[in-house]
Amino acid sequence: MRIIAGRFKGKRLAAIKGDSVRPTSDRVKESIFSILGDRVVNADFLDLCAGTGNMGLEALSRGANAATFIDEDHRCIRTIQSNLRQCGLDPRHPEVQLIKLDVHKGLASLAKRKACFDLIYFDPPYDSSLHRPCLVQIAMNELVARSGEILVERRRPPKGDCRAPRTVDGLTLKRVEQYGDTMVSFYQVEAH
Repeated sequence: MRIIAGRFKGKRLAAIKGDSVRPTSDRVKESIFSILGDRVVNADFLDLCAGTGNMGLEALSRGANAATFIDEDHRCIRTIQSNLRQCGLDPRHPEVQLIKLDVHKGLASLAKRKACFDLIYFDPPYDSSLHRPCLVQIAMNELVARSGEILVERRRPPKGDCRAPRTVDGLTLKRVEQYGDTMVSFYQVEAH
């Protein structure tokens, strides 16, 4: 696992032993950031269920203004801290925020601070049922900017079964990309 482009290009990132954390593959990451293009530049980026911090670090490398990483696993937080240092970033730097909470408490904490993100990458455990309730929580608390986007990574459903909801509490599904057994759904705030 490595940073693909930008100021940290080529930096190798630490992984977590075992199969409890499944980092987004370089192939999927490269495709996602190609789709996002210049929208990453100067964006406030939320890496939700951050794992190794792979996606947030790629965003910072490509010019994001700031990245917030949320994960409840202490091993993930330590790995993100290590990967930040690997890229020459102090984990206490203003452009970086690490939050060790479960996803719902982390989103609630951000809502209390009236945080708002341009891009949110949400990669919960593939077999969890966190997708819809977290999308609702993000939308209800206006954690994504009106021009922002939420990307949800999950296991690709069986053929012919698109379990990505078309709308979720003010969010609309705009695009779905599939990569092997991985599916990424792109949501935006509905235009009023």
